[in-house]
Amino acid sequence: ALPIWRLMTPPLEPEYVDILLDNEFADSVAQVKDLTCLDFARLANVWNLARTAGPGIYLEVGSFRGGTALHICNAIADRKADFFCFDPFEKGGYEKLGELDKWFKPNDFTETGFELVRGLLSPKPYAKVIQGYFPDVAEELDLKNIAFCHLDVNTYYATQRSLEFLAPRISSRGLIVIDDYGMTQTPGVAKAVIEFLAIHPSFILIPMFPVQAVLLPKS
Repeated sequence: ALPIWRLMTPPLEPEYVDILLDNEFADSVAQVKDLTCLDFARLANVWNLARTAGPGIYLEVGSFRGGTALHICNAIADRKADFFCFDPFEKGGYEKLGELDKWFKPNDFTETGFELVRGLLSPKPYAKVIQGYFPDVAEELDLKNIAFCHLDVNTYYATQRSLEFLAPRISSRGLIVIDDYGMTQTPGVAKAVIEFLAIHPSFILIPMFPVQAVLLPKS
């Protein structure tokens, strides 16, 4: 078998990857690279899929320091679409951890702040930052016709609850981008997705390189 480092050589062939020539994308990556856990490839996927989604509301669930939220807002700047950013921020960490979530501790991802992220997104007129555990903090919001959701919550319980909330609210041309799908350290994410598909056969799953997946209605 090849050593892992050999699998990274050569890197992307730039002449076949148009997004590498997208100045707006490059500017956004430079703006958010120190504020997100997503690597270049995942940021490219989020950028393209955010622009592919149909009309409706945009969400991010699990925003940490707000880098990916800002990246999504940059991608859809011309759409005038409402964007909601959900995270417990410094008050939270994880609401519940189970046997499949041994990689994490309850107070992980609290090195951030609600006011910090709200300030980061303040230049975006359609962006709203909501502090608290999703989906509880979203119950009173009118979140119908969701066009796009970036779901980055790492654990079984949070993924399961989020997907059940999102399923009836996704538009016919909407999609959910799930982070950490297929990672050894996050088996709870894949388990929650598999269980969701068994209950909701109207959705289809498309895995993506390197550790993401897209859920979308078959319609």
